[in-house]
Amino acid sequence: MTQTAVLHWIKTNLGAVIQQAILAFPGVIYSEDWLAAITMRETGILLYKYLPHEQEVTKISPLMIGDSGHGYGFTQIDIRSFPDFINSGDWEIPLNQYQQTIKILEDKRKYLEGKVPNTYDFDRVITASWNCGQGNELKAIEQGKDVDAYTFNRDYSKAVWEYRAIYKSLS
Repeated sequence: MTQTAVLHWIKTNLGAVIQQAILAFPGVIYSEDWLAAITMRETGILLYKYLPHEQEVTKISPLMIGDSGHGYGFTQIDIRSFPDFINSGDWEIPLNQYQQTIKILEDKRKYLEGKVPNTYDFDRVITASWNCGQGNELKAIEQGKDVDAYTFNRDYSKAVWEYRAIYKSLS
């Protein structure tokens, strides 16, 4: 299974859910391709594992536990930061996952707003903070480092942007 095939599965099976989640938050900057690309970066490895066996979203969604057991859902919402959401079981429902993801991204955006020089791509800063936190993003910026300096493999937002481009090209 290729990256393109997994992204196509995301588009086919989660695209409408992602769009519905976005509509619940008028005026947010996040797009279907952006959230789908975060999905690919966060759970692509799990999707490679489960897609050949289970095609239904309702069967795959509860299997999306990663990040050494502390990330839940297609976007790997962290139980250490959001225990109430995870313990409620809402993470197993894709629409709830994506609405929570948008809420978290919005909190990160608001925290970072006005603290990031124009020389940085603010959307990539927000994206990288999904992986390493706002504090690490500000630390990277203060040190003049790349936005991905403290992300896993030091390429998180770069990879998300690459997945976005592939996702946009899908029909």
